[in-house]
Amino acid sequence: MNVICLEGPHGSGKSTIKRKCQEKGIPVLDEAFLDLPKYSLHPQTLTMELHWLSNWFQRLLKTSHLLLNKKKGKEKETEKEEKTKETKEKKRSVFVADRSPYSAVYYASNGDLLKPIIEKMIQELSEKADIKIFTAYIKVDQELLWERVLGRLEKEPERIQLNENSREWLDKTVQWYENFNWDFVFQNNVGIDSVFIQLQKLLIDQQEK
Repeated sequence: MNVICLEGPHGSGKSTIKRKCQEKGIPVLDEAFLDLPKYSLHPQTLTMELHWLSNWFQRLLKTSHLLLNKKKGKEKETEKEEKTKETKEKKRSVFVADRSPYSAVYYASNGDLLKPIIEKMIQELSEKADIKIFTAYIKVDQELLWERVLGRLEKEPERIQLNENSREWLDKTVQWYENFNWDFVFQNNVGIDSVFIQLQKLLIDQQEK
């Protein structure tokens, strides 16, 4: 099982790409699958981000477990069907995720404490559960990104509580994303279709690995 995690600051196009994937029948794990309870703590405190991380990894393990059980349930097929099945199953299951665990490194207070833990968890999933996690940074030129953020704030003013109305916060966020070592980088200045084409090629490639 391979997971391609879409990353990027607010306004980079992750939600639009996610919707396009869903329209095309590509399995998506978005942030909504993590139904975090509302406590007195801010969602971006270290404690709540750690809770988010735990749920994120738990969802992957459950999804992987369901895939394995689904394969085992087909063992009574005829010999001809079995051969067809074996050919198909040479391709790995590939999912797209809205954000990776590394988001918590930036957004959580004292998030740097989480980075080595996340790296070890990703390594463990790869080695012991055959779950491969990859990151894809959706990159947008800064001025264009700011225009998109302002446009979204007009439609969703409640996002102000996440600091999305601050140009200083955006510039700081972009700087962090630019300096992080992502597995893949997709440019999203022209339009979402060009990003989706790049993503589709990556998904096909990942199925063969």
